[in-house]
Amino acid sequence: MVHAPSIFNAFAIPPLAAVAASVVLTLLVAWRAGATAAGDSLVPSPGISLRNMIEVLFEGICGLAEDAIGHDWPKYMPYLGTLGLFILVSNLLNLVPGFGAPTGFIETNLSWAIISVLTAEIATIRVHGLAGWAKHLAPGPIWLAPLIFPIEFFSHLVRFFSLTIRLTANMFADHTLLTMFLGSFGAFIALVVPWVVLGLGLFICFVQAFIFTFLSMLYIGMGVEESH
Repeated sequence: MVHAPSIFNAFAIPPLAAVAASVVLTLLVAWRAGATAAGDSLVPSPGISLRNMIEVLFEGICGLAEDAIGHDWPKYMPYLGTLGLFILVSNLLNLVPGFGAPTGFIETNLSWAIISVLTAEIATIRVHGLAGWAKHLAPGPIWLAPLIFPIEFFSHLVRFFSLTIRLTANMFADHTLLTMFLGSFGAFIALVVPWVVLGLGLFICFVQAFIFTFLSMLYIGMGVEESH
């Protein structure tokens, strides 16, 4: 796959370095949010702060996880919280000149997709056993199993590609569009229009992080629920 070009090629940063930067930033954000909450976790910080923003995002994820997964939702929050924060930080790096979002590379997104789908499958086996996992892949009358099982199994395989392609395509398109405006138009357009694109890109960064995280928890919820 041809990767999205950097905004300023002279300062282009290799993909692995961008991924490393996302990991470091994610850890720093988590550490800072935890450090500010260590003193008095019941009293929120005044005004808009990093801790307040993280708490709002985390509470939203917790609410969705409880609805999607059920009473076992706290067990999966360390993964889902890390996943959502990493993807959000990585997406936001797409707006930094010279980086290019790590989530603009298919390798990064495929890695997270594999982890998410395997987590859902392992959760299903943990809760229901191998027989219950097979029952999820072949619901309904036993005589329909030879027909339903291949279809359901294929639909589970498609999850790898749907998670990967959705995030990669959106971040690739956003970065490429911004690069096009910066390098292909006159000075005035290159100065004014990118701000509109940046605003749209900021919205896309949050939406795509939410979608990837929500689908991951939805797959887990579909696996751990009782099959009918």
